[in-house]
Amino acid sequence: MSWRRAALALPAVLAIVLHLPALGHDFVFDDRGVILENPLMRDMGDLPRLVAAPWWAGAGRDAGLWRPLTIATFALDRALAGGFRPEWFHAVNILLHGVVTWLLTLVALDIGGGVVAALVTGMLFAVHPVHVEAVVGIVGRAELLAAAATLAALRLHRRALSSGGRAAVAATVLAPLAAFAAMLSKESAFVVPLLAWLFERAAPLPAGGARRRRSLWLGHGTALATALALRCVVLGGIGPPAGIPLVDNPAASAGPVDGRLTALACVTRYAGLLLWPMRLSADYSYDQIPIVRFPGDLRAVVGAILVVGVVALGIALLRRRPAAGFSLLFVAVTMTPVVNLAVFVGTLLAERLLYLPSAGVCLLAGCLVAPPRTARARKVAVAVVTALVVAGTARTWARLPDWRDDFALYRSAAEVSPRSARIRYNLGNAWLRQRRHAEAEAEYRRALEIYPVFADAQANLGMALLQQGRPAEALPILADAAARLPRNAEVAVNLGSAHRALGQADRAEAEFRRAIALDPEAATAWNNLASMLLSRGEANAAVAALERAVAAVPGAAIYHVNLGDGLRAAGRDDEALGEFDRAAGLDPGLGEARRAAGEAALIRGDADTAARQFAMALDADPPSARAANFLGFLAAGAGDRRVAAAYYERALAIDPTLSDAHRSLALLLAGVPGERGRAAAHLRRSLEMDPNQTGADEMRRMLVDLER
Repeated sequence: MSWRRAALALPAVLAIVLHLPALGHDFVFDDRGVILENPLMRDMGDLPRLVAAPWWAGAGRDAGLWRPLTIATFALDRALAGGFRPEWFHAVNILLHGVVTWLLTLVALDIGGGVVAALVTGMLFAVHPVHVEAVVGIVGRAELLAAAATLAALRLHRRALSSGGRAAVAATVLAPLAAFAAMLSKESAFVVPLLAWLFERAAPLPAGGARRRRSLWLGHGTALATALALRCVVLGGIGPPAGIPLVDNPAASAGPVDGRLTALACVTRYAGLLLWPMRLSADYSYDQIPIVRFPGDLRAVVGAILVVGVVALGIALLRRRPAAGFSLLFVAVTMTPVVNLAVFVGTLLAERLLYLPSAGVCLLAGCLVAPPRTARARKVAVAVVTALVVAGTARTWARLPDWRDDFALYRSAAEVSPRSARIRYNLGNAWLRQRRHAEAEAEYRRALEIYPVFADAQANLGMALLQQGRPAEALPILADAAARLPRNAEVAVNLGSAHRALGQADRAEAEFRRAIALDPEAATAWNNLASMLLSRGEANAAVAALERAVAAVPGAAIYHVNLGDGLRAAGRDDEALGEFDRAAGLDPGLGEARRAAGEAALIRGDADTAARQFAMALDADPPSARAANFLGFLAAGAGDRRVAAAYYERALAIDPTLSDAHRSLALLLAGVPGERGRAAAHLRRSLEMDPNQTGADEMRRMLVDLER
């Protein structure tokens, strides 16, 4: 018996070992929005709010998904790992893939194919290249958890009906609980009860007690009803959200006929990905897959034949060859919630959606190759299976590096899906995070060439232009984005930033306050509003706004830094020191946190420590412009005007909008022969950006004198 158990564990071991290189990968793609940018993910005290919130965090995001069990595991990962350590998150996903592979191997054994069929099923599933997205993309855990709980529910369902005594009682309770866990992991698992009904017919079971069977199905019904009721409470409805963005699923916007013709064409693509997964992409959204408008389109016709053929053949085989029939119907049932035929969902086509349906294909493969009736058939079967496993292993191994980081992922996707506006947009985001604003601008413009009314791309293009000092170009683009996304707080903040850069303070403040009205937890809006209040000398009001930003995202070091700055402006240096210390503790590598530590040292009278901290802040990634400004201040105080000027210039190279650096450089240049023109230009720029700064009247008189 021990050799049999060891053999059945081999596919799971292969699944884990094959994906181990992913331990060195970063957070990518949707990992950022769901995990890293979720303000409720940073404190386990927020767990009740986290599991009662939609999948996507923040105002203006799609609120049609609710996966409380999956998102709770992310919070647990962060707590156990002591932070957002990607290797920990990846390790959990890889282990879950091993668990799913092991459970599927046992399910193959349950339907009567024998050890050989089970091993074939498990080995093919372990190495299938189409699984890389679900396993290596951390948010793919929704697929992994739903699959694991679904397969566990099927095995427990069978055990409840085939065993007796306490084991049967326990399984009768645990099977519906496993189904419930699957439904709370991902909404597509609402089909588990139907799979359980089919599973009963895949392998004949003892009659069992009628009472036990009633209890079992009552449990499944209760699990389904409870999951649907909870979804209704959280999301306000059972089905997918209305108004699915065209950029994510153009079929949903194409009408009931053309949309489903397009969905049938996607069925053909799905079949191709399962049978020949050579060209894989992280995204297939608009406009990579064109809308099908002609019923005779070959792709749609093939898709229709596949749908009808799989269902009809599965039903026909369920009596003659129950295992094969169940395998086919498993594919059909698990594809139904995601393929856009019954209802339109938020995604047109995605490889991760094949994770559980591919289990049916692997089960079918196990049924077909075992048991061979002749020696020659056995040799052929061994050769075919070996070739498939080797090919799958090689393709998966080659695919893994594509998911290493954002740039690797989006560049590989752009090769396979060059017409995807979403991929171009995401590549722009990756450049924006690297502060490569010109490259980000180019990608956003490519996205808008594909989809001219892509509001998210417009919003981020506007930010890229702002960061390049081009607010006049950014403003109309951001205004258009705000008109398209009137309920999006982030876009309102960006629009406010453009107004502010153009000196339109009233309009800027109005946009920041509108963002706060849309989302009272919009930390960036509170932060930017505070900056405006500080520029008007309203330090106490600014402190109150920054306290809201810190309360919204307490783990963000930059808001503690800014709160410390506000407290200093309000004359509350002792409290400011505490905020600076907290910022340095939260993120010692953050340039502004180092700058804050340097400022704290200055407050304590330790100029040497302050200089060291400012120097580290200037060398950080990203560098701190204000740290460079402080170094200029220290150099000027030491009488080294040349070094001071260099530091002020460095500060302005990092942040051209830093009014303090413009002012300091102007005052320095005013005393240098031949530099009065430059001094006047910097002084004028400082006053344009901060007209109410301390000493503004004296600066205006000085400007008049310099311009004579």
